[in-house]
Amino acid sequence: MNGLPAQAWLNTLLVLLQDAQLALLRLWHALGLTGDSHGQPAWPWARRIAGETLLIDLGLARQLAWSLGAVALALLMVFVALAWRRHRGAWLAGAVFALVLAPWPAPSLLLSPAAPTSFHVSPTRFSVNAIARGAEVYTRHCAACHGDDGRGEGPLAAGLSRWPPTLVSPLLARRADGELFWHIVDGMRDARGQTTMPAFGDALGDADTWAVLDYMRRWPQAAAPLPTAVGPRRCHCRIRRCSVERMRPTP
Repeated sequence: MNGLPAQAWLNTLLVLLQDAQLALLRLWHALGLTGDSHGQPAWPWARRIAGETLLIDLGLARQLAWSLGAVALALLMVFVALAWRRHRGAWLAGAVFALVLAPWPAPSLLLSPAAPTSFHVSPTRFSVNAIARGAEVYTRHCAACHGDDGRGEGPLAAGLSRWPPTLVSPLLARRADGELFWHIVDGMRDARGQTTMPAFGDALGDADTWAVLDYMRRWPQAAAPLPTAVGPRRCHCRIRRCSVERMRPTP
């Protein structure tokens, strides 16, 4: 991995992780083990692999990549041991040794909380019509707290238990669309279970929720990008800003 550009192997890793989680979700849905949420298969687990964390923590990404490589090597050794009786014990011991030596990343760093809509895909495709509709929805339901410019300084912000987060930060662009969707329809709570943002699921339909997300996505594109190791190749995943090309502000 040291001989490859960081963006090449990191993009490959992100694609593999995203595709693996999506394949698992489709399998669970096909088996009837999970239902639908807002018209798409619902993620059934409370955690997911945090690809957005790997984007900003190259050390963690390397740990995971080496660990996955160790797993692949161990599986190959097990296959050889089953197919070739000679030295079977040595091959199996080598497989165990590879797994023991793998630099497994801490689950608390690798996994993040998930929502039923974590892997949902926006049907609007960031269209002009959706952005225009989102602007209307934002003005009506969001600007009072988040401010007209999305910086969290609306007229009602000072009276809230927690100051609204800014929506113009590039950090917002790293969040999965489906999880931002869930925060809007289900609201947000702090560690004590106190509501920090009300749920808008009863006030907004799915189309309006996706539209307002498209409108809010405009702001981080003009914000200064944070450094990232990912290069111009896009990784076709639901996590936004997964390449330097997309991190650059629009001229």
